[in-house]
Amino acid sequence: MVRPIGVFDSGVGGLNVLKHCAKLLPEESFIYLADKANMPYGNKPKEEIARAAYACADTLFSLNCKAIVIACNTATVTAAEQIRSLYSTRVVVGLEPAVRPCIKELGRRGYAVALVTSATFSSERFRMLLENDKRIVPIAAPELAMMIESSKDDIPRLNQYLSGIFRDYSDAEAVILGCSHYSYIADIIRDIYGGNIKIYDGAEGAARRLKYCLEISGLAAQKGETKPTIRFLSTYKKMQNAESRMQN
Repeated sequence: MVRPIGVFDSGVGGLNVLKHCAKLLPEESFIYLADKANMPYGNKPKEEIARAAYACADTLFSLNCKAIVIACNTATVTAAEQIRSLYSTRVVVGLEPAVRPCIKELGRRGYAVALVTSATFSSERFRMLLENDKRIVPIAAPELAMMIESSKDDIPRLNQYLSGIFRDYSDAEAVILGCSHYSYIADIIRDIYGGNIKIYDGAEGAARRLKYCLEISGLAAQKGETKPTIRFLSTYKKMQNAESRMQN
């Protein structure tokens, strides 16, 4: 039996990560967990984010997942290392803002806007990624993930709000999407800049990292080994048992 790969986020944002993973690993099966009970992560205290992320990891590993992908920038910068420590023998892949690829490609006089959640903005891990490079301008958008979650069937309605965010950065060379939900607004951002903007999304990098980790661990599914499936789950109340284990 081929064990699945677990992917979780607070809502629909991680579906973009799942798409990249499934495309790169067509022989694999996946379980996607949307933690709607704790949506959004980005405005919560880091202790609460960590408990929610651990509960999701605990649930997915209890479903016999051979690896998990934390398809959320906020949960990754807040809790990935803790989850890896708790599950030291498991494959745990996180999603981080694509800051370093952006820095490598920025022009000498150019700059990029990094659009992130409040929790990511204040995290030590994000500050480490920035490497004190003044060409990256971080902007926290506290309500944006929830706005996208509630407007996912009518994303263009966010045009005016996003235009206000980027009004003072009209000469930016690039935009870094620092939340998995922000993949849904990539086209609006391109339109705001008249198509003359490069957008960095960490989803593809997370998928490549997952593939690498599975291969070096001997866990990659072989072609024709089984028929790949994708199962979708959602939380609607806190997973108290997992949270209790986190506190003990």
